[in-house]
Amino acid sequence: MAEQGQIVRGIDYKAAFPFTQIFRSFRAAMHPSKLILALLAMLLIYLGGSLLDAIWPGRAVVPGEVEIYSESRERVDATSTFATMREQARKRADDDYRAMLVEAVTVKRRAATQTAARPTPEEAEREGSFSDIRRAILSERDARVKRARTNYDEAVKAADALYAAVPEEPRDAKRAADARRDETRTQAAEARDASIRESFREAYAAYTEARNLRGIGLFDTFVAHQVNQLNRIVFAVRDGHWLGRGGVIDRIVSFFTVAPVWAVRYHPVYFTLFFLMFLAVWAIFGGAIARISAVHIARDEKISIRQALRFSTAKFLSFLSAPIIPLIIVGGVGLLVSVGGLLANIPFIGPIVVGALFFLALAAGFVMTLVMLGLAGGFSLMYPTIAVEGSDSFDAISRSFSYLYARPWRLAFYSAVAVLYGGLTYMFLRYFIDLLLMLTHFFAGLMVFGSADNTAPLWNMLWAGPTVTGRLSYTPEYFSLGTGESVGAFFIWMWTHLLALLLGAYAISFYFVASTVIYYLMRKEVDATEMDDVFLEQGDEDFAETLPAATETAPEARPQA
Repeated sequence: MAEQGQIVRGIDYKAAFPFTQIFRSFRAAMHPSKLILALLAMLLIYLGGSLLDAIWPGRAVVPGEVEIYSESRERVDATSTFATMREQARKRADDDYRAMLVEAVTVKRRAATQTAARPTPEEAEREGSFSDIRRAILSERDARVKRARTNYDEAVKAADALYAAVPEEPRDAKRAADARRDETRTQAAEARDASIRESFREAYAAYTEARNLRGIGLFDTFVAHQVNQLNRIVFAVRDGHWLGRGGVIDRIVSFFTVAPVWAVRYHPVYFTLFFLMFLAVWAIFGGAIARISAVHIARDEKISIRQALRFSTAKFLSFLSAPIIPLIIVGGVGLLVSVGGLLANIPFIGPIVVGALFFLALAAGFVMTLVMLGLAGGFSLMYPTIAVEGSDSFDAISRSFSYLYARPWRLAFYSAVAVLYGGLTYMFLRYFIDLLLMLTHFFAGLMVFGSADNTAPLWNMLWAGPTVTGRLSYTPEYFSLGTGESVGAFFIWMWTHLLALLLGAYAISFYFVASTVIYYLMRKEVDATEMDDVFLEQGDEDFAETLPAATETAPEARPQA
């Protein structure tokens, strides 16, 4: 009997290529409930960091300190090099700020006595303050603006006098004189406006420099550097630059090793407090996003924000302690090794004992390395474990470590796909928002005809727009605006930055959704558990809106004989 051929009518690409499940992350991450939770988390972290900066004593960081640390890492003796470079930067900043104080106190004294002597740097530090620097900058700016307007008035008077001296006849000479007067007025007005704009620009630059020299908060410094690194990662993905210096891998490594290591090594107390605050916010809001993602991916159903927060608060200690427990293990084992090292201080016999038992230290180092690698590679699976299984932190650590070490290359591949896809979708949203802002800036300012105090178009001072700034975040030049205009510029700043924060909220939402998808894929690969298997709390009201309502059906009538 002839064999009958089989006809392939379709291919289940999700089964054949499981990694394509990651492509569901974009649509799932755009759900409003996840974006709202991510936005709230960002705002709380920002408020907490700003509060820490406000209450932290003294000037904790010098301008560009993270960049200095990054540069010093490439030197042979990185620790001493960084200390030297930071001290030099601090001295330059102190000298520059002290010079600004001297100028400010000089202006202050002159305003009080008209003939005040120039103070010494020590006197300036005692008498001056940042507000004095600001007043001195404004005073210098106003004086330059006044001179520019005076020069314009004198030029106009001179042109008018020359025009009046020309006789009425012949008429050609009078018309030529009139043209020269108009040209002189135009040139004088252009020179006046250019000088005024330059005065305002330099005053704002001087104020910004003074504010930076006075001291930047640790949180602001850390966030600015990390945001810059994220942008570089996205642009490297866009350019297809994955390997080598400045590539995606290099940027990701820098993101996790430059600013975080600088923070822990040189500002441990501050960032320990910030880390605990961050984890607390992350546990509640990140756990809620992970829970919504877990149900969404498994059952294609959406639970409410209220129920997701109820789940994350109930599992708060599990979400909080999951990433902390491995650190405690490393710290505990490291402390035992350190205590053992005390034996080396015993004369003669101590070094012998330490040398003989050094294999124990190597074994401890092996354990610490496994734990740290497990934490670094499996951290993104911890929250999805708790959200999917409804378990605790120990189960999260156990599963994330086992999946990592059981299928390391599979996890690395899934992660690379998520980074690539996430970078592309992030860029799409970024360009979408750029176009939105450009259109809004053009049409909203089309009928605004006024000028700001610095003679520049008022609308560009209220909002420069993305085509000018080249980035979503910006700071309005309040020095160039009046009181009402400054309030309006602040509201525009607030709404545009809220839109920019939504882009950051998408990045957070995508991270949790993609991590949850990867967890499902790794669980299916290692444990052979289907992706629709998710923990559901008994008596949940979440699915009242999503599950089909039960309907009563009448029993079928029996056929009559």
